[in-house]
Amino acid sequence: MNDRANARHDWLNGWRIAGWGAALALLALPAIAMQFTDEVHWTPLDFSFAAVLLFALGTGLEFAIRFGGRTPKGLGIAIASVAGFLTLWANAAVGFIGAESEPVNAGFTVLVIGGALLSLIVRFRPAAMRWIMAIIAIGQPVLGVAALQVMPGHAIEWGVLLVFAAIWSAAAFCFDRAHRRAAH
Repeated sequence: MNDRANARHDWLNGWRIAGWGAALALLALPAIAMQFTDEVHWTPLDFSFAAVLLFALGTGLEFAIRFGGRTPKGLGIAIASVAGFLTLWANAAVGFIGAESEPVNAGFTVLVIGGALLSLIVRFRPAAMRWIMAIIAIGQPVLGVAALQVMPGHAIEWGVLLVFAAIWSAAAFCFDRAHRRAAH
């Protein structure tokens, strides 16, 4: 390797160490807080869930660097990884609609996990990824409409659903740009 490639490799390793270290630190915070206050009470299942979410986020960002780098495809993978993390975390913490245990909230989890599995199946090819991300973006407000029918009387946070739809749409836009660049 030349000096420039070595410098990039060293920089990447430094960021990788920092990123995975930050994930471990975030996972340790509730354990530390539990030593000082009774207001934080995590079970082993809570720690396991958080570890899986943080691992998925870190792996998604690793995929973004490995398969996309500093291209629209890489940015699309990174945005989708963060959007998936935030969707699952928020949904498990408080639920998008009503409490986290409401049945409609399972739809948000299905969208993210289904999107992740499809992304692996299509090997992050931008032509397919733009549609996967678009379907997830459309699925956010569609689940809100479904909740109006299934859960009458519950308040729907349309603003939150639309913000998440916009994030997923941004990922779809990045993949569309990557696809168009590859086609030219």
